[in-house]
Order: sequence, then structure tokens, then C-alpha cells
Amino acid sequence: MSGGTHDVIVLGGGCAGLFTAIAAGALGMDCLVLEAAPQLGGGTAISSGFLWVGGNHLHAEAGGADTPEAVWAYLAHVAGGGADPARMEAFAAMAPEALRAFEAAGIPFRLSPRIDHHGLAPGAMAGGRILDTPPVDAAVLGEWHDRIATPAGPLYRLGGSEAVRLGGANNVATWEAAAAVERERPGQRGAGAGLMTWLVAAALRHGVGIRTKAAAARLLVDAGRVTGVVTADGAQFAARRGVVLACGGYESNPALVDRFEALPGWQSMFPESLRGDGLVMATEHGAALHVVGNNLSVFLGFRNPEEAPGGTAPCRLSGTAELTAPHTMVVNREGRRFADESFFQAVAPHLRAFDVRRGEQPNLPCFLIFDAQYGARQSFAGRPPGAPIPPWVCRASSLADLAAQLGIDAEGLEATVRRFNADAGRGRDSEHHRGETPWGLARLGPAATLGPIEQAPFFGIRLHPTALASAGLLADSSARVLHTRGHPMPGLYAVGNAAARTETGAGYQTGYSLTSGMTFGLIAARDMAGLPHGVWSGSRPDGIIRADKNAR
Repeated sequence: MSGGTHDVIVLGGGCAGLFTAIAAGALGMDCLVLEAAPQLGGGTAISSGFLWVGGNHLHAEAGGADTPEAVWAYLAHVAGGGADPARMEAFAAMAPEALRAFEAAGIPFRLSPRIDHHGLAPGAMAGGRILDTPPVDAAVLGEWHDRIATPAGPLYRLGGSEAVRLGGANNVATWEAAAAVERERPGQRGAGAGLMTWLVAAALRHGVGIRTKAAAARLLVDAGRVTGVVTADGAQFAARRGVVLACGGYESNPALVDRFEALPGWQSMFPESLRGDGLVMATEHGAALHVVGNNLSVFLGFRNPEEAPGGTAPCRLSGTAELTAPHTMVVNREGRRFADESFFQAVAPHLRAFDVRRGEQPNLPCFLIFDAQYGARQSFAGRPPGAPIPPWVCRASSLADLAAQLGIDAEGLEATVRRFNADAGRGRDSEHHRGETPWGLARLGPAATLGPIEQAPFFGIRLHPTALASAGLLADSSARVLHTRGHPMPGLYAVGNAAARTETGAGYQTGYSLTSGMTFGLIAARDMAGLPHGVWSGSRPDGIIRADKNAR
């Protein structure tokens, strides 16, 4: 069964796929996006929607100062020695150009008040590099208005920047603003869902074809060149210029998680559709895999069963909500804290720690412990601040009873809480220096994230590790998938989380992932069009970007 022939076929309807498709359409290529899920968005739609672009023009226009040297220094530090220099250079050099290109294509980017995570790193800046898009009414999509996934709760109706300025998920003002928008502008989408709305609107304007419920099953290969795809229902789609794998990682595929991750108790933070289809299809034809060593894109969270009645909810990330708030701590089975909970990057390396004498990872499983003070003032599990703690959370009138319910050493927990409470009274965490890194609430000082755990009832829940996949397809600086023998595979590209994160290495920074999809999506489209990576001649009045034909 023939599905037709196109210049470019993109597998995946998240931001990486849509950025690629918009660039392909803007360059005059006929492009088709195939998305496996019923709705578009993938992990992007349920994300904060932030991008990280060092040396961007919006920062400069606002009077900011950034330099290529500072950008490179920061990227190299966060990468922890785990980046491919050629890919990192392409990322650093082309991200500002990609931002301009997609702005000209109709995506209204803006500066966010968020700061670099690693504030003490060489080249770090306290603002100017993180961007997002303003909220938008889904009505701009016409018949596509309900074809983008949205997360549970009302907060996604706010833009990421609005939520930051209002104080985040733990602030009552944030929830009041979201509720007002839900009443007054029910079609508004912000954060990742808003970014996806802007992207789909731009893709449709650029003549991109989009199909949902179109899972790809295998690649078509002729004389060593990838020439198209076959979908699960047997339809064949041919590609004249190339096939782009933008279908994300394998985070929701338990078999691949077990193969590549060392994190027992894993829960996926992504939709069920992210099952590593691109990785499987490409490796069938000899594509190389790369594993990011010491992957620090690891988070802690838990599932809220109320978000998916009868189904499986994604793992909620606790690192920017529960774990940063006062009156909380994270402990292992011994009842001991093992990291600064307020900065998830400080927690990540401890989750893979291994005790060779005991033959186990001592910090997994681990548990969130909090008291009635937190419950009365903060947001838990995506509920408004102060909402009743749901019955599926363990609770007890004493720490010893709570420890018994969770399987934690009671004496260890009580000793840890005593020390923590004493430190909270002094305003400084003597054990793990919680709140002393300039990130999140810590920018306001340690007292903003410290608070004693002393008022019953006491609550606890097991936390689960989740992460961006450690393994992905090995791609070069042109986004071409590399064969296990080292040469590019003609006609095959990988962008976004389908590709190994060799441009940013081991570390994590909000905005890296979406910016990688944007940047390498543009690079892939230019490569398929036969253009040098850095050549654009401006834009037409309708926002369609034209390539400089003389640059071919």
C-alpha cells in the first residue's frame, strides 16, 4: 500500500519533528510528519517549554552581553567531558541562528527570567539565555485545535515565564492566575503545550503534512540509502531527500530502560508513545548507538493516579515543586539524607551510587518526607497549595510509625530529622548545604528552602528515578545518523532525543533538549536541501524563510 512520495519524512510530532518540518517547508521541500500517538506534542507538550540559547539576539537587544567564549565555557563545564566537540560547536554556533530563523518563520520567542542552573560554573549567567513563547489560543489551529496533548491541571494555561514570575507551582498566586485564565480564556495554551501550538500553526502555514496515529514500523533501504518508511498498517512512504527520526527516546519502553539504565524503580516522565522506535528501526540497518556516560539528566518523582484514571500517569517531577519547598526532605532506606534536595543536579549522581560491600544501590529506593506545615501551604502532586494530601500518601502521627509504613529505619529517620530541624532553626544546612547553590528558591537564600519537619501528621511517599534516556543514535554535526562502522547513513537523520546528546554531554540544563531539537532540526533540513548550515537570506513578508540559492 503506497502512502505517497515526499521530499522529507519526519517521524515524530514533538518540537524536534515540527522544527525540522517547518525548516524543510520553508526551504521549499515537501514534508510529511508521521506521529504515532493520537495527539501531537510528545514530551514537549507536557514540558515547561523553555529553550536555552547562549548569545541570542533577544538578550542583546535587551541590553545584555554574552560572548561565544562564555557560552562555550558553560557548555563544556556542564558537559563534564562527555560531549563531541564538533556537535557542541554546531550547537553553540547554530542555536542563535536557528532562533532567528524560526522567529522569522512565525514563532514569537521571548526572554525568560530563569537563570543558568550551574550558577558557579565558568561562563554562567544570571539570565538572558533561557527563552520561551507567550501563551496562545489554540483556536489559531482551526480544526487542529484539539490535536495537541496537554498535561493534567490548569498550570499549563500559563506561559512558563508567567509561572516563574508568579512564584511557581508552590505559590497560591500562580494557581489563582491559572484558574482565572481557565475561566476567561479556556482555549489558552502556555508552556510546552503553547510552544507546540505555535509550531503546529507555523508548520501548517508552511504546507507541512501531518498525520497522527501513524506509527512507523521499519525503514525502507535501497542500495544502502534510506528511502522511506513503512507504517504499522503497511503503508509505504517514500522520501526523496531524507527520513528524519525525531520520535524521542525509549523512556517508556521498560525493556530498553532495563538494557541501558541502572536506575531500579524507574518511572517514565513521558507519554507511552516514546518507546525508542527510531532507535530500533535504525539499528536494524547498522546504526551506531552512543551511551552518555554519567548521565545527570536524572530526576526524582512519582505518579499521581488521579491524573490517569484507569491508565498510567507520567511520573511527576518533584525537583521543582516538592523537593525545593520548606518542611521536606529526601531519605534512603536507612533514613538518611544523601544530597541537597533543592538542587536536583546535586541529587542525580547519588542515585547511581553503589555499595560494593552490600551489593546494592544505597539511595534507591528513596522517599519524600514532609509534615503538616508543608501540606498546609505548598502544592503536592499537582494540587493547589494547601489542598488536602490525598489518601494514597502514607501518613502517621509519629515519624516512627511513618518509617514502619515505608520500610525505613526508624532510628535513622528520627536522628536525621533532629539534625535537619536544628539546622533549619539556624538557617543553614550543615550536612548537605541545601539552598546554597544559586538556583531555584536557593537564589533567595537557604531559608527559602529550609523548614523543620515537626508538626504531625507526617507524610511520606516513595520517589522513583526518571531521566532522559542515556542512550541514543549516534549522529554527526550535520544530524546524519552514523553507521556502526563510522560513516553517515545516506538519507537518515536523527534530531531531538532520538539522537544521543553528544552536543551537551553528561550534564543537564533546562532548555538544552528543546534547543537541540530546534538547532539540529534546522541543520538537518539545510543538509537535505544541499545548503551550508549557516546561510539564510532573510524572510518574505509572510514569514516564509528563503534559502540563498547562490550558497548551494
